[in-house]
This record gives sequence, structure tokens and C-alpha cells, in this order.
Amino acid sequence: MKIKIILDSCAGLDEKQAEEYGWTLLPLQANINGKNYFIGKELNCLQFAEIWNQNPKLCNASTSACSPGMVMEMVEKFSKEYDKIIIYSISVKLSSQIQLLKNLFAGNDKVFIVESKKLSYLIIYDLVQFENKIKAGTSFEEACKVFDYIPQKTLLIPEFNDALVKGGRLSKSAAAIAKLLKIVPIIEFDKEGALVKYGIGRIFKKTLLNQIKKLKEMYEPLSDNSYLFLLHAAQEKIDDIANEIKTTLNIDNVYSMLLAPDIAIHTGVGAIAFGIHNLSAETKDQMLKFFKKH
Repeated sequence: MKIKIILDSCAGLDEKQAEEYGWTLLPLQANINGKNYFIGKELNCLQFAEIWNQNPKLCNASTSACSPGMVMEMVEKFSKEYDKIIIYSISVKLSSQIQLLKNLFAGNDKVFIVESKKLSYLIIYDLVQFENKIKAGTSFEEACKVFDYIPQKTLLIPEFNDALVKGGRLSKSAAAIAKLLKIVPIIEFDKEGALVKYGIGRIFKKTLLNQIKKLKEMYEPLSDNSYLFLLHAAQEKIDDIANEIKTTLNIDNVYSMLLAPDIAIHTGVGAIAFGIHNLSAETKDQMLKFFKKH
């Protein structure tokens, strides 16, 4: 069985990176100050941060689902060559993208749309696992069960509140108090694929280190196969932060990667998401392909 994988840009890969896996990128869309971009094709996180940082208070940025015409053209093209087409998109709790895809391909037996509860590197992990199972001779139906895998805890801490205010997730008055008291929200990416309030802390880096310490304690003892992943929205001090984590928390395997603009637009520049995960020998090299080792 020949299988084609299409994943959308919320996974954090750009067009060329997706191709290196043998996958095809389906860009979600961003509108920044009135200009439309295909994410992962015309816009990456660093480029978004450059625009945002020119004037965070006045920058207007939003995201939307993929171009229906683009994905229909992809499926029509790949249907001629492949027996199955998997489309793995942003969590159903965070976007209307999944419903759009279901409507477009209702009745098309070749298209399998993952009922996604994931985003970012968690999608990459699932797809690497899926391909490994297919290569090992597992049936398509059985291999698809990896998409139901419930990951370990993933948290996110915004450095600034501008994007949260613009997105209506935080009132201006609450943001003003938070800034005065140096309060930062802690957000969890929960098992249902939603971003929910987890708690609050004081001072961004202090809160980040404290939460990573708690996460480490939750999964101790860590092994040589345990990895701390830092997903950041163009955080300028990511190298310093990663090195401090290694030295103060004694975590050897610290890897970082840029968040997708699809996510960074809503969390704000500087935000960091993190999780600790174990990688098997057959998964490690594929999973870490575009992560930076610290």
C-alpha cells in the first residue's frame, strides 16, 4: 500500500523540511497587518517575530484554515499515485480546519483525516511512529492507532501578554495588573487537544525553570532516552535559557525548535512550550532531525 502524508503547518515544519521526511506541507494562513501569508511557505516564526517586534501594540495578526482549493488540488494529484492519503492537521479543539477537511473529502475513501488532538512536535512524533509501524509490516488500521497516543504533559508560558489581549484571551485591565506584578500565565495543552489554564507564576524565566523542575520530578528518574523539548516563539534568549536548564536542573538532553507561526501568533513572540518525552532508538534520529541540541 502506497501512503502519502500531508500535514499542516502547525507542526512547525516548513515546506522543505516536510519534504525531507517525504511528507507534503499544507499551509494554514496568516493575515498580518492586512497581508495574507501561507504559513511554512511564505512565513516562518522568525519572519513573523520580525514584523511583530516592529510594533507589538499595533501589529494585527490572525490565522485561518488552509486554502480549500490548494488541499483539493493536492488530493487530486496524489490520488493518482497513492492508495491512501493521510491528512494530519491542528487539533480539532483549536481550529475549524478538521471540519473543513471532513466536508471537502466526505465520501472519498482514499483520504484519511486524523481526528487530531495534537499540534507542534507531537504531530511529528505521531507520524514518525506511524511510518515506523508501516515499515515493520503493521496494517494501516493498526498503525493508525498511534494517533490516539496520549502524550505526557506539555505546558506553555507566554513571555508577554500582548497577543493574549489581542486574541481576547486576557482583558486589558488584567494584562495591566499582570505586567505590574510580573505575573505570567501557565497554559496546558491537555489530553483533549485544548489549551487550558494551568496556573500562574511570577517572572517569566523563574516560572519556566520552576515548572520544568516540577515536570522533571514527575518523570524521574530520567534515562538516556529522556528528552526535554523546548518549542519557542523566536525567543531571543533560548540558548541561555537552555544552558541554564542543563546546569541548574541537571537535564542532559535539551533540544529546541521554533513554534509554528500558527501558534506563535496566538501565544506572542517569546513564548516557550515544553515537555519531557522518551524516544526509542528507532525514533530518535527521525524525531530530532530539525531540533537544535543544546
